[in-house]
Amino acid sequence: MKTNPLYEKPTTATLPVTADQPLNAAVESANPPTQSVASDETYALNRRLALRLATLTSPAVAIPLILVVGAVLFLVNLGGAPIYTKGEAREAVTVFDIAHGGGVILPMRAGVEIPSKPLMMHWLAALISLIAGGVSAWTVRLPSALLAIAGALASYLYVRRLFEARSALLAALILPTSIQYLQAGTGSRVDMTLTFFLTIAFFEFLMVAEGLRSPPIFFYLAVSMAVLTKGPVGALLPGIVAFIWIILCWRWSLLRRIQLLRGALILGVLGGGWYLLAILTGGEAFIHKQILAENLYRLTGHAGVNEGHAHPFYYEDAALLAGFMPWTPVALIALVQAIRRRRRLEPRLGYLLVWFLTVLIFYNLPESKRGVYLLASYPAVATIIALYLGDAITYPDLTARVSRVIALIIGLAFVLIGGAAAIGLGLLYISPATLNDILAPIRIIVAELPTALRSNVTHYLPIAIALPIIVLALGVFLLRARPRADKIVFAITGAMAAIALAVSLIIQPALGNSLTVKDFAVSVNQTAAGMPIGYFGTVDYAFAFYSGRDLDLINDRDVNPPAYIVCSDDGLRLMPPAMRSHYTIVLTSHPTELDGTGVMYLLHHNAI
Repeated sequence: MKTNPLYEKPTTATLPVTADQPLNAAVESANPPTQSVASDETYALNRRLALRLATLTSPAVAIPLILVVGAVLFLVNLGGAPIYTKGEAREAVTVFDIAHGGGVILPMRAGVEIPSKPLMMHWLAALISLIAGGVSAWTVRLPSALLAIAGALASYLYVRRLFEARSALLAALILPTSIQYLQAGTGSRVDMTLTFFLTIAFFEFLMVAEGLRSPPIFFYLAVSMAVLTKGPVGALLPGIVAFIWIILCWRWSLLRRIQLLRGALILGVLGGGWYLLAILTGGEAFIHKQILAENLYRLTGHAGVNEGHAHPFYYEDAALLAGFMPWTPVALIALVQAIRRRRRLEPRLGYLLVWFLTVLIFYNLPESKRGVYLLASYPAVATIIALYLGDAITYPDLTARVSRVIALIIGLAFVLIGGAAAIGLGLLYISPATLNDILAPIRIIVAELPTALRSNVTHYLPIAIALPIIVLALGVFLLRARPRADKIVFAITGAMAAIALAVSLIIQPALGNSLTVKDFAVSVNQTAAGMPIGYFGTVDYAFAFYSGRDLDLINDRDVNPPAYIVCSDDGLRLMPPAMRSHYTIVLTSHPTELDGTGVMYLLHHNAI
């Protein structure tokens, strides 16, 4: 049997190795310590651990486990909170337009503007909405949720095939429980759809390069779907990663094997076909908004164009550290393991590093930055960490001290979170005003929030009591348990699942119901009773979504003023006095922002 150069120091194992038993575990079982009773006991303990992990990481167990964890994280009460954030509403109103006959190539968002991204996520959500019988918060979020679960499952399958089963399961648990991934998987945004297709594209290229897949049809299909999700970046990132890796590994023969002409044809027909139709439909306006403003100008900058999300060069690095929580400190265990027992930098591991660093550097270059852009690097980061955590399970002595410190830190954090949640539950019933006083310094000024939270807690009372206890108990477990990488991973996964349940069942619906304009939009339609409604000021996509009507934007120069006008508090302040004098406020919404602003008004013309 050939020795596998997994580490710089070669091993002498002679046992066969399967996908369900990592090489280093087989090496340990082939060379048991026999120097003492204590070492015999340690060997027996390690062997039992290896057998348990081999069972747990097998597809028959791991795949159902990943699906269950994914369902808890992303599907439970997915539609429990109404649409209330600007980002979600902006995409939801596009889905609404597609499902209600606004066109599938280039629907006008709320009837007033061209969508800023290609429409793959919107097509999926519209299809689900048509099957479900209507567009709702649940149907527009479901594509992100399903693709988030599929991304975790794909990571397990690819990492198991390319590396080893133990690390595959760890990666599939680390990825979906990171904060940024969890957030993107429960919202109606395009980011998770892009992340899924890029994940497939990145892994598929490595499969082709390593001779595990031929021809590269899945690679080009995934790239095309990524382009149809968020534009040229869907092809640019996999292309850059592939080219850099080919140069570093000197694998020029791959240029012939990956069939570039066939790939260009697939990409041109699928991705380019939609762009051609969109240009024919939207003309110069589409070219300026989607091709120039959303892509070229974000990278190069342009005078007079506000790209938004402007941040300093180091912003994405800080965003990665924050977005990958609670696994950011766990990465230190992997780092110590990598230093003390280095893996040979073979091509597959090198590819993961190129993948991660390329995405990070790429999104550091533009002035416009968002932490969610780095989601494309998360599968690579999760896999790298999982590989070294797998080694740390086999060689626990190398990382025992740092594992203990990390377990104490994370355990203490979970104890504090669980304890704070329990205190918060008590305050909801004993002194709701005190909760408002606690939230006010961090600019959460929503008078209805304690009432909404209490209502949700009462509805899910047994679960609401159990979840803080679970988080607190897992924190205590980490504080008291013998530090081992697998224990840390499983404990964090359990705690994050409990926290995610608390958010989806109690916190998010309370926030949504306290801040949404849903009830206001329904009341506006009832009050107007079919009469014309104009909209003054900055577009509110949530109002457009829940009112079910395109917005008729007006200004003070309109010679035929509408009977009713809807505007926000900012719009009301900016309305010229001469125009304002002709209208009376007849409906007022509650605040739509956490700081107590964002009130919306329905105005009625005095002479109509």
